[in-house]
Amino acid sequence: MSTPKAQALAESIDALRGAGPRERTGRPGGPAAGAQMGPNQSRPTVPFRPAAPGGPSQWLTGAAGLLDGLGVLAGRAAREVLVVLPRVPLDPRLRARFELLGAELIGRGVRIRALGPESLDDPAYLESTGRMAGLGVEILTLPRLPLWMAVADGDAAIVPADPAVEQAGWVFLRGVAPVAACRLLFEQLWLQGAELGEPSEPVSAHSPDRRESEILRLLADGLTDSGIAARTGLSVRTNRRTIADLMAKLGARSRFQAGAEAARRRWI
Repeated sequence: MSTPKAQALAESIDALRGAGPRERTGRPGGPAAGAQMGPNQSRPTVPFRPAAPGGPSQWLTGAAGLLDGLGVLAGRAAREVLVVLPRVPLDPRLRARFELLGAELIGRGVRIRALGPESLDDPAYLESTGRMAGLGVEILTLPRLPLWMAVADGDAAIVPADPAVEQAGWVFLRGVAPVAACRLLFEQLWLQGAELGEPSEPVSAHSPDRRESEILRLLADGLTDSGIAARTGLSVRTNRRTIADLMAKLGARSRFQAGAEAARRRWI
């Protein structure tokens, strides 16, 4: 059973995707929902297209669209910017843009909090992270991060159009309701983060067995109880009992917290 927090995030993403085709083309009769552009196909829209009046979102296409969107997001920020960077290496243009916008925001007195991957094997990313920390950006790390996103205050955010498809582009969200789900996800992850360079908790004698590890991975992937039962071949009741035992072992009050804590301990 999914948590209210996860349901809220899912509903926001579903609402967002439902508006996508109209805003991407600017007229009825555009590409079907979910249609993907091939890597060599050109898109007949500008990289950053304003949404229709009153619209909650707009699509960003290509690297230029994302860079422009970040500029707009930073321009809206008055209090705080939140960023999640799940993977390295980053596109050099994106990395440079983050640094320039970070310096501008810090100069305006805007707080910046960033979550990045625990493994910093890319030298350029490590140097960039060090410079950002030197500016005053607060940085924590986690072994596993679910998706890329950037949030400004409580009413603007940029998220992937489809986290599972790298070429799907990004969406600029506006409005308190959809952005609240992004902020909630960030805050839950932030609570589990470690200081930059701080080692994770080593694997202990209480590490999960093979079946428990599989259930944890399926939980982290967002499967429901029935979905987990179908994948493991065990009954829903047995899986729920195993999940309850894992939550107790992890000291977690919710399944989301259990997944984050399991990731922090490198159980998944």
